[in-house]
Amino acid sequence: MSAKVQSVKKDDRYNKNEYQLLGILLQYPDKIDEVADLLEVKHFLDPQAQIIFDLLLKQYQQDNQISRTKLLIDLQNQNAVDQAEEIIERLTSGFNTIDELKPTIDLIKKDYQRSLLKRASNKLQELTQANDLTIDDYQARAQEIIFQATNESNDLEKHIYNMEEVLMESFSNYMDRKHKKADVGLRSGFISLDNLIGGFKRGHLTVIAASTSMGKTAFAINIAKNVLKRKAKVAVISLEMDATEVVDRMVVQESQVNAWKYTQGETNDEEDQRVSKALDNLHELPLMISDERGLNTAQIRARLRKFKAQMDGLDLAIVDYLQMIQLPEEHAQNTSRAVGQIVLQLRNLASELDIPVILISQISRSFTSRQDKRPVLSDLRDSGNIEEVADGVIFLYRHAHTSAKAREEAEAEGTESDTDIIIAKQRTGQTGAIKLFFEEEFIRFVDPENLSLEGTIPHG
Repeated sequence: MSAKVQSVKKDDRYNKNEYQLLGILLQYPDKIDEVADLLEVKHFLDPQAQIIFDLLLKQYQQDNQISRTKLLIDLQNQNAVDQAEEIIERLTSGFNTIDELKPTIDLIKKDYQRSLLKRASNKLQELTQANDLTIDDYQARAQEIIFQATNESNDLEKHIYNMEEVLMESFSNYMDRKHKKADVGLRSGFISLDNLIGGFKRGHLTVIAASTSMGKTAFAINIAKNVLKRKAKVAVISLEMDATEVVDRMVVQESQVNAWKYTQGETNDEEDQRVSKALDNLHELPLMISDERGLNTAQIRARLRKFKAQMDGLDLAIVDYLQMIQLPEEHAQNTSRAVGQIVLQLRNLASELDIPVILISQISRSFTSRQDKRPVLSDLRDSGNIEEVADGVIFLYRHAHTSAKAREEAEAEGTESDTDIIIAKQRTGQTGAIKLFFEEEFIRFVDPENLSLEGTIPHG
């Protein structure tokens, strides 16, 4: 670093805290590991303090010790600060007790947090000068600015535990699950699926993927309706269908009225009564839908945070679908990398909101050249790093929809509605496959396990 950094006034409040910490490190060099675990160079607001802390870290990494003399030589050789000898004298002239270390670190972290909020405030002020944004854009960008400021400050806290602490928490969680006091996962309403995955976990991103016309959106809407019937609060980010189309599918599923007749207004009196009853069953359920196209992940985050506030909580979010999300501009030339960034951001969003997020995705056409066309994780590789980032991956496969010949064979065998639900990845549960039946006229899936347990699927 050849350029000199302009000196900061010695009476600067941040300077005092940071220089006190540097002085403590020179006096107690064995404490640098403790400090390095809690602070980074960027957390120092004084430019000269940043340089000195960085040099001390490098010294310790290379030599496993700190030398006041070597620090002085490095500062002079790099011509990095003004009056290097005076700075070293200032750092070592006072006496600090080891008890001052933790309070000094806390003060530096507090000052850094204050600087983040000040920067966020300035960015918000600049945002108000923009005249080419919609109201939604203003809200999304403002929430993103605040999120970045507060989220980065939270990252200063390390999640480190010893064995005793982890065992106590693990045992407490186990007893809560055993006595049905803990949330073990949001049940999908399909018994076979729930028995395999144990429900959708809070903070997890689950990808439901399939090729075209396999019913992945219908499956996700079916899950949404099932959990809504148990009063779970659901948000749907629909980037392809209008909100009315989403709800129409729920009405058809609930009323078991032929979808084509419903959309064409060709229902008879008895079917109209079923539709009316379905509307009664659904109208008070806690559902929020966004159907604006072309949203980016920042706008999706803003919508979901807003929905969570409006509904006083959120239990499930569904994003339909990945390939319709606006790509980040900085990665627009590399689609695979851009999609990978989107998936990572949505997984982080699930953790931030502490809810399960279901992301619907297309798969590549690579499976068409295989004899066995059941999808596998490698079919996701053209869509960023989904298979690595997602907590769960569920594929839908309907053999009857892979070719005209396959459909003829399935119709002859009476298996045209058979759908394999393939759990290809599950971070906290089992992998495997189950079979559901797709009732095309009602755009819904039926679980034979539900039928055997209940005798019939209830209408409401």
